[in-house]
Amino acid sequence: MGIVLRVVVGGLLVAHGLVHLMWFASAKDASWPFHLDRSWLLPEQARRPVGIALIAVVVAAFALLGLAVWGVPLLASTWVGLAVVGGAASLAVLVAYWDRQLVWGVAIDVVVLVVALWRPGWTDSLD
Repeated sequence: MGIVLRVVVGGLLVAHGLVHLMWFASAKDASWPFHLDRSWLLPEQARRPVGIALIAVVVAAFALLGLAVWGVPLLASTWVGLAVVGGAASLAVLVAYWDRQLVWGVAIDVVVLVVALWRPGWTDSLD
């Protein structure tokens, strides 16, 4: 994988993780898709603590994954685990606090998980 592609992909992965921080932005607009108090899956008392924990995992995993893609020693060999943890935690957040506007986040997570689990040949340069 070329250096420019590594920089771009790593940056996009970090950005995807950081987008999850939008759940902490206060918005009174009902159309805002990021609300930790609206979950079809979790009971009211568990919504905020579960959301905070999952978002912390997502942000950390995708930040480390971006660094791994950039070739940071010790992280480069762990990219598969970071991708699986980050993608799964992100999917859990998106599903638990579902809003149809979040469909692109689901698509990104599915791509990250498929690449991590399938490991196509071009990913060999990441190890």
